[in-house]
Amino acid sequence: MALVVNDRVKETSTTTGTGTFDLAGAVSGFESFVAGIGNSNTTYYAIVNENGEFEVGLGTVTDAATDTLSRTTIISSSNSDSAVNFGAGTKNVFCTLPASKAVILDSSGNIVANNGSNLTNLNATNLASGTVDNARLPSTISDKTINAARPLTVKGDGSSADGQLILNCSQNSHGVKITSPAHSANATWEWILPVDDGTSGQVLTTDGTAQAQLSWTTIDLTALNADNLTSGTVPDARFPATLPAVNGSALTNLNASNLASGTVDNARLDADLAAIGGLTSAADKGIQFTGSGTAATYDLTAAGKALLDDANAAAQRTTLGLVIGTDVQAYDAQLADIAGLSPTSGKIIQGDGSNFGLSAFTLPTADGSANQVLQTDGSGAVTFATISADITGVTAGSGLTGGGTTGDVTLNVGAGTGIDVAADAISVDVSDFMANGADNRIVTATGADAQNAEANLTFDGSTLAVTGALTTTGNTTTDHVLPNTSDTFDLGASDNVWRNVYTGDLHLSNEGKEEGNAIDGTKGNWTIQEGAEHLYILNNKSGKKYRFKLEEM
Repeated sequence: MALVVNDRVKETSTTTGTGTFDLAGAVSGFESFVAGIGNSNTTYYAIVNENGEFEVGLGTVTDAATDTLSRTTIISSSNSDSAVNFGAGTKNVFCTLPASKAVILDSSGNIVANNGSNLTNLNATNLASGTVDNARLPSTISDKTINAARPLTVKGDGSSADGQLILNCSQNSHGVKITSPAHSANATWEWILPVDDGTSGQVLTTDGTAQAQLSWTTIDLTALNADNLTSGTVPDARFPATLPAVNGSALTNLNASNLASGTVDNARLDADLAAIGGLTSAADKGIQFTGSGTAATYDLTAAGKALLDDANAAAQRTTLGLVIGTDVQAYDAQLADIAGLSPTSGKIIQGDGSNFGLSAFTLPTADGSANQVLQTDGSGAVTFATISADITGVTAGSGLTGGGTTGDVTLNVGAGTGIDVAADAISVDVSDFMANGADNRIVTATGADAQNAEANLTFDGSTLAVTGALTTTGNTTTDHVLPNTSDTFDLGASDNVWRNVYTGDLHLSNEGKEEGNAIDGTKGNWTIQEGAEHLYILNNKSGKKYRFKLEEM
């Protein structure tokens, strides 16, 4: 809800009494209160009755079936500035600006209230431009709250004077200053105060960041280090009553890091260090402890030193010549199986396709006699046995020579047509029964046991080439010359044509194509036949017959 004042807002009303007025509509040439002021807004109004009653006040406009104006605050009226109890008659109700609410200029051009008093308590938040003169500012600022959105900034003068915050005493006769670092320091940091007031004797310390959190810290002054004294004199009260002996006999807990010269006696060393200090150094010697507080040297060979300077186990294996996968076998599950087997008399290592194990059978542990063979008993025991029966003879069969009845017998394969026999090989020689052999030639039979590689009939795996006439037997079932795909291949080519085509009837059909001819797009099936005096063409689809009209030349 807002206070709105607008020009030319005027309606009439016949309401009586001291309550809310019903508005009867805008007077010609004026706006209604709802249109000019707005629903729920307040405005200054004047009500004038034709009998002389009037009232000026602050009211609220309501948009309803019948618009209304409530009379909230009475400013002046014909009833001693109180609410008027309006009588009968038509009243004019209009928007006005009461004189007591107006701001005017006096004769000197100063803004004054209607009653002539000077304006006070102006709100500076409404200043949108310009600068407030110092004379308009108070000499002191007290009891003011500054929020985080508008922090207090004490600025420098833009030249050489840095920003300062001065805190005065109660009488303003003394004060302390907090001054910003100089511009040249490029200082930009923040102190965040502790969350409590600490305890007695603590001091503020920073965490050293640009947005430093200050905290209360207790300083321990009971264990000062004299190394931190860079100037001044230590008072006598800080010395012991008796100083240590000059020879150092009374000195204890000395820090060896302060020894700048001389040699520490073995007696001053730890027992283990003293044991090492008592050894005599020599080339190619190592040091080892032989007991608590005792040590000795041992020989350190070139091979040992080569291992000691290796960075890791892999380097040491290289030095030893034990590179896994090159010098030694890497871990293998099957080798692990073999390693896990127990040696058993007569058993051999046998694989089952996945793992290794000991054989189910047991071999003899000693050699047998000449010509004996291995024999199993079917229960896993294998022994040498002598074969009691003997072969009485070996006879050479067809194509073989040799044989015999005693001793070592040899069978020889005899050479023949198409078969070559060497000392260690038997091979087929096709040249014995094939003539004209050459690459890609097709072989034909030239008799019951002879072949010929045809020079005029070749096949290279993709193309069958025939030189000479190509004829068929006339078997209509098996001897047609057919393409392997319909409407795909040509007989001849544009640059490689047949000289003459000899044929009986010439059959023409495009019914197997997806599209018809190039003229009218239709498909047909025709046969051209020859007669004694004429050429004829038959429509195989309709059965109609036609004759070519020939002209003798």
